[in-house]
Amino acid sequence: MNILPTSFAAQLWAGAAAGTTAAVDAWRVGTLLSARVMGQTDVGKVLLDIGGMTVEADPAGTSLPQQFQVRVLTQGPQPQLEVIAAPPEERFAMQGLRERLPQQNGYASLLGTLATLARRPLARALPAPLRAALATLESAIVKPETLASPEGMKEAIAKSGAFLEANLAQPEEPMPADDDFKAALLVLRRALADVPTSRPGTVPGRPATDTPPPLAQRALVAQPRAAELPLTENDIESLVSQLRTDVRAAISRVEIGQLESQPQAGLWMLEIPLAGVRGGYDVLQLRIEEGKPSAGEVDGAWTVGFAIDPPTLGPVQGEIQLRMPRVTVRLWAQHVETVSHLEASFVSLRRQLEKSGLQLDQFSCLHGIPVPTGAYSAVLLEARA
Repeated sequence: MNILPTSFAAQLWAGAAAGTTAAVDAWRVGTLLSARVMGQTDVGKVLLDIGGMTVEADPAGTSLPQQFQVRVLTQGPQPQLEVIAAPPEERFAMQGLRERLPQQNGYASLLGTLATLARRPLARALPAPLRAALATLESAIVKPETLASPEGMKEAIAKSGAFLEANLAQPEEPMPADDDFKAALLVLRRALADVPTSRPGTVPGRPATDTPPPLAQRALVAQPRAAELPLTENDIESLVSQLRTDVRAAISRVEIGQLESQPQAGLWMLEIPLAGVRGGYDVLQLRIEEGKPSAGEVDGAWTVGFAIDPPTLGPVQGEIQLRMPRVTVRLWAQHVETVSHLEASFVSLRRQLEKSGLQLDQFSCLHGIPVPTGAYSAVLLEARA
């Protein structure tokens, strides 16, 4: 199946075909490129992102998946591209994403409700099975001190929900799922299903949120806490209805991270709920990537990106790269006070790494959160130049 790009900076297309731009190497005949559907134009053309370039295409009546691959067949002002059929496992993953993306949302609303119930006697008005399920969810949330050791971090990652099915499928000794976050969400969903359905409603005073999903091609986005609310027994029906929505959104979000993770390619997307200070809960978002070794190297570099927004620090993002034995740490913080606080930890960080046989090659902490960019933004800017 072929698609013909019908517009997008004709000069760029012609330049790539003539070999006069940096895009030529990416668009040689036979090259495979990643593509995704971005929308539709007013004249019925499909708007695509192909190899980091935005194009309008005529798919000739073909129903395109949300993400796919194309092979360059011909060059010229209107290159001809062939759509490559995805293997069955990729088609299954894409179908799963299509079903879950409209339902997902961040954990903040659910965790905010959990924190509110922990501080108020309102929970006594809930059915006993629902109270037990909420307690199970609370016990599955990681304590911050757990992340202070490598073993604790490994345990927190394993119980984040991303590996529930893989752990249960271990033939010899499956890990217990009692304190797995996704397992706790499923228990809570079953408990909510047994509560009589009432009129739909939202918790009074809680604004609707739309947290970006944890997709591999998107930048990490820190999730702030939802404010605790002064709920009363008159709000029970709205609370149960809101819990149903929040649990469905949280399960969908965990499963999006599972579908976006690609162990065979060395990529994992996951989130760890944390019991924060002042009785609230925070969310640590992680992107863990294992790079391929370069020539002469035994192991490739490991890169860990993270984002978190605790009330004591504000939004913080970071990237840690390990290429044995060297470590590079880059941090970004929204607040100036947080930058100073993190910079004051530089000496302590260096000493801890040295005790582990690692060398801190670079440390930086910048004021302001970086603007999200696509994976191919640098290539596109170079081509336009």
